Amino acid sequence: GRSTGITIPLPPSSKLSALNQTTCYQYSKMPPANNVQQIDDTGGPQAWFQSLPLVTRYWFGAALLTTCAGNFNFVSPMKLIYIWDNIWDNFEIWRFLTPFLFVGKFDFNTLMALYMLQSFSQRYETEPYNTGAGGGTADYVFALMFGIGMTLLSFPFIGMLIPTPPMFARTLMFFVLYVWSKRHPTAPASIWGIQLKAIH
Repeated sequence: GRSTGITIPLPPSSKLSALNQTTCYQYSKMPPANNVQQIDDTGGPQAWFQSLPLVTRYWFGAALLTTCAGNFNFVSPMKLIYIWDNIWDNFEIWRFLTPFLFVGKFDFNTLMALYMLQSFSQRYETEPYNTGAGGGTADYVFALMFGIGMTLLSFPFIGMLIPTPPMFARTLMFFVLYVWSKRHPTAPASIWGIQLKAIH
């Protein structure tokens, strides 16, 4: 046919090569169509649980499992509480740990206690007092061990003055809440749904 006389300028071959390489690279980075919406990509309970700090994740998970086991009769709650005679006579050494995991029978207070355990443990673990390990997870573990030790040592004396159930999960949770409030006195905190500053 008749030529129109219009000339379309083309970029040099080096630029075309670079353009082709960029296009191919971008295309190779695109996810396959069948992998765009995966369960892991949309988050959910598992992703939330895995996002918790290390100690908080294990403490909250163990407390939830232990509380469920005691409530659904997988294990008797009497096997989970602190009884010194059973530890001394029968070597039931797990009783040093399970009282700090078993929150109690299922009710609204227990659900709130589990929520507060997760919430304030997570907040304090992200920025604990520096007790010699640089203000990280090791410092939080030291704080928990100190709280557990003081609770076990003081329980016989407090029990002589005030009838106290031998379950310490809430005690340790309030210990963490107290230390966190001293670490961040002006931070907002929700206690039983009431908004307060941490120092209160």
